[in-house]
Amino acid sequence: MTFTFDSYKRLINAIRENGYQFADYHDFRAIPNPCILRHDIDYSLERVLHFAKLEKDLSVKSTYFVLVTSDFYNPFSSNSKDIIKSIKRCGHEIGLHFDEVAYKELNKDSIVTAIQKECSILEDIIEDRVTTVSMHRPSKWVLEADLQIPEIVNSYGKCFFHDFKFVSDSRMRWREDVMKYVTEKSYQKLHILTHAFWYGETELSIQDVLDNYLNSSRTDRYKILNENFTDLSSVIKD
Repeated sequence: MTFTFDSYKRLINAIRENGYQFADYHDFRAIPNPCILRHDIDYSLERVLHFAKLEKDLSVKSTYFVLVTSDFYNPFSSNSKDIIKSIKRCGHEIGLHFDEVAYKELNKDSIVTAIQKECSILEDIIEDRVTTVSMHRPSKWVLEADLQIPEIVNSYGKCFFHDFKFVSDSRMRWREDVMKYVTEKSYQKLHILTHAFWYGETELSIQDVLDNYLNSSRTDRYKILNENFTDLSSVIKD
């Protein structure tokens, strides 16, 4: 499977054609042959909106997990809020992407409290409940803790890894052949994590994707600076 929008569309169509039904973290128990689609937003909100609209056009609902402690994007900025709300208007669920590294010391109780607090923050942004969390680069102890959070579904709960076949495209690499699993109906339940950041109209190398991101970041910074710095062009050229 390549990292293009067309390739992702083919995956979605194959999932349907092979008898799987799209589910989420709340209704999967009532759905035969469920397939949960999850998207972690690690680096860029802008890169995600096209993916959300693509899925809407395919009548697919998935869950997009947003960081509130990111060094790459500010979910409280006006533009970010608009994007997050646009994703939600496409029919998708907004969940919390929790990064434990943002906290110096955590134990089982304090991490639950931190997750609840961040969910509340994200709720202020989307003006709706946040009832799902995914972990960003979780440590071994967090993975093994099987955290139980009141009224919040932990997508890293044992159920979603023991009862489901979990596959991911982390670091722009499918470690297992997801299309083969789908077409051969290798597993009854699928849990698929993709990162919209890696996908485009044409497939690029991981180096090119990251280079393009770094270059676009300069353009974005210049635009923001120009909106906040009088006569910027007289000082610095884009």
